[in-house]
Amino acid sequence: MIKTQLVGSKLIVFDINAAKNIFSEGFFGKPLGVKKPKSTDISSPLELSLIEGMYLLESNVLSVEYMGSALKPEDLRAIASMRIANFDDLYHVYKELRKEGFIVRSGLKYGADFAVYRLRPGLEHAPYLVKVVRFDDYVDPGDLIGWGRLSHSVRKKLLIAVIYPNKEIDYIMFKWFKP
Repeated sequence: MIKTQLVGSKLIVFDINAAKNIFSEGFFGKPLGVKKPKSTDISSPLELSLIEGMYLLESNVLSVEYMGSALKPEDLRAIASMRIANFDDLYHVYKELRKEGFIVRSGLKYGADFAVYRLRPGLEHAPYLVKVVRFDDYVDPGDLIGWGRLSHSVRKKLLIAVIYPNKEIDYIMFKWFKP
């Protein structure tokens, strides 16, 4: 089991060989100090988001230490829920996309929840941006247009992941077209 440290809102893998392993096996995390790694042969600690860390903790790939204690999945979920609004919904969509074989990264720089890759970052640009909403959320039409315009301007398709109370997820794809 790979050891990580919870530092702020990130999990850090300090062991370089373990970091290389996690990164090359599933393209989880980002090597510290490397903007866009082109290779899986990394040589620095790995920084994981709380969502990635939760996924890997539940998958028994890593352990998480915080203030000298090992965290259980429910402990990390509680911490993540305090630090990330809508954590449970985001994590639910993340898990489903990962299960389907996609590489899922933060979409924050695009104003979305996730950027989703078919192959991996560094080999391709993310073809999709995902915005997570609950079935009963009010979505302002201006927000929808803004998400669509932004996704179009960066040449990505916009997916709205709609989560229902039974945890089922529907995906609605938006794509600009000229009539």
